Amino acid sequence: MDVVFVHGSGRAGAASWPQQAEAAEPGWLFLTREGVADDAARDAGRLLEWLRARGGGHVVAHSYGANAAVLAAQTEPGLVRSLALLEPACFDLARGNPAVEEHIAVMAPIFDVAADPSVSAHEFSRVFAKGMGMEPPDVPEEELLARVSRLRALRPPWGVGLRVEQSLPVGTLVVTGGWSPLYEQTAAALVARGARHVTLEGHGHRVQDDPQALDVLRDHWGR
Repeated sequence: MDVVFVHGSGRAGAASWPQQAEAAEPGWLFLTREGVADDAARDAGRLLEWLRARGGGHVVAHSYGANAAVLAAQTEPGLVRSLALLEPACFDLARGNPAVEEHIAVMAPIFDVAADPSVSAHEFSRVFAKGMGMEPPDVPEEELLARVSRLRALRPPWGVGLRVEQSLPVGTLVVTGGWSPLYEQTAAALVARGARHVTLEGHGHRVQDDPQALDVLRDHWGR
């Protein structure tokens, strides 16, 4: 079974999918990060290259990576046997929802100063974390600088080219953790476009860490 896993803006590759990587089967690929930061359009192209070489496959994506997965599926839907989006940051498909609009209003000014050299790495980390409703990461200086460099190079998860007039591929699953109005409203918008929704509570944004996650995915692939 050919399956490609697409990480979010944090950990990349197999490190973003520890349970799934431990159970990996032949034909499973954990997409690695190319360059400093993710780019939805570029990564959609990488996905499509892999899918074409395999004659199609299942796509599983987390958070920011869901934008690349949907772009790929909208470009060549015949290659995507199924699509599973875990806590997807596909905000272009959920515009108008209160939590989505509030998130964009808060985060847009932060992304706007990403290239401003007068904003230090520590300050950018602080305001980014605050905008996301989290505490700044307590990590060694070298790791902090690497994280901030990645975030500063990241395109915002809106305006990435998702086609709002195009429906989702048949066989789209959305999995959320039930903890955030932002992701629950996004899930509801995707359900309105034909997706199926499953909630796995207790692991926050990283629903792939739920012990039931792989069973949910296998069930989806078998549909």
